[in-house]
Amino acid sequence: MSKTNLQRAKGVRDFGPAEKIERDRIIGIMKQVFESFGFSPIETPIIERYDTFASKYAQGQESDAMKESFKFTDQGKRDLVLRNDFTVPLSRFVAMNSDLPMPFKRYQMGQIFRDGPIKLGRYREFWQCDVDIVGRTNIADDAEVIQVILSLFDQLELDVEVVVNNRKIINAVLSQNNIPEKIREDFIISLDKIEKIGIDAVKEELEKKGITEKATTQILSDLGWQAKDNQARIKKLNELIEDKSGLEEMSNLLYLLNDPREVRFLPSLARGLAYYTGTVFEVVLKDQSKLSSSLAGGGRYDKMMAEFTGNKDLGGVGVGFGLETIFDAISLMSKGEEKQTMTQVYIVPLGADELKASMKVANRLREQGLNVDVDKLERKPQKKMKYANELKIPYVAVIGGDELNADSVMLKNMESGEQELVKVDEVKLKIQKYS
Repeated sequence: MSKTNLQRAKGVRDFGPAEKIERDRIIGIMKQVFESFGFSPIETPIIERYDTFASKYAQGQESDAMKESFKFTDQGKRDLVLRNDFTVPLSRFVAMNSDLPMPFKRYQMGQIFRDGPIKLGRYREFWQCDVDIVGRTNIADDAEVIQVILSLFDQLELDVEVVVNNRKIINAVLSQNNIPEKIREDFIISLDKIEKIGIDAVKEELEKKGITEKATTQILSDLGWQAKDNQARIKKLNELIEDKSGLEEMSNLLYLLNDPREVRFLPSLARGLAYYTGTVFEVVLKDQSKLSSSLAGGGRYDKMMAEFTGNKDLGGVGVGFGLETIFDAISLMSKGEEKQTMTQVYIVPLGADELKASMKVANRLREQGLNVDVDKLERKPQKKMKYANELKIPYVAVIGGDELNADSVMLKNMESGEQELVKVDEVKLKIQKYS
């Protein structure tokens, strides 16, 4: 195959050093925030059994997530999928490890695969970063997950809004509009597509499922109150629906958050997956003019956890952060550090005779905890400096005969241009002073 014919698969991306360094920076912030709330890491396989994901108490065969799954069989003719989320594998993991202390707070980061539509912020291979709390149902856990969300985006300096709802509220409205229980999940899956395909397309889709346009219009009206604030929406729905359990949970959630200025209660928010049972939430940029995809989403999935584990008292709540959309959002806003390399010190030998000694000096600097590279090419010092500048390496250590004799390097700060003779054993201390 010629070079001109080389192509990537659709919906996947390569990342060069600058992009990979920035993504790793974001992951590092996530890890720090997750662990600050007491979450511990786990890892589950990329390949899972199809039935685990498609079961009615997991994602359900009719969900968009399952329809967009990469499906295949192994040599034993077993039906498999590439994981399309982390929540189902977590439920399986908990069920297979019954001795876990409860509550169980875990985070997981890694690749997720979905064969869905492609646009900015939506890809077919992407990284997801999840936090979940498994244990007895407790609305305080829902509040803590939202606190994790707000803390993380504060650290990432992204101005976001958390949109929240409760599936019990939607079910109460569906019940009062006489929507049969057996097709409510279908309704919710369609409802979640309003922003993607529009209200008219959703009405048409629901009509094919036996729900009249009149009923759909009434339900959307009931769910779409545009009251001025969260409490006004709760009050309006409180006058409308009989089953108030979802509203009570929403009121408690907002109360526990103390200062929910970044949290908006939206009664029509559905989240398309079948396994959600209570609180659901999505995170979007306040300014969606450049990127409208959600940055994170999640909710409570008590039924799935109970069905997997056989423990009806066990529930779960969590959120999945999309690294791709977060990375795209930061890139669009030019908030990334744009590092080209992780090298902190670039050693420039002034001649072939100094190369061997320079490699020994490099090892001594690495023992100090510095990231060090050595120029090994016989080229003019100006070209060596140019290379360091192109990669934005912060320090260059020049080594000639005089420096070797003094067991020192000529350390140059590439940003300020300042340079001075520094003992090899004191290079890190000097860099820390510069910083």
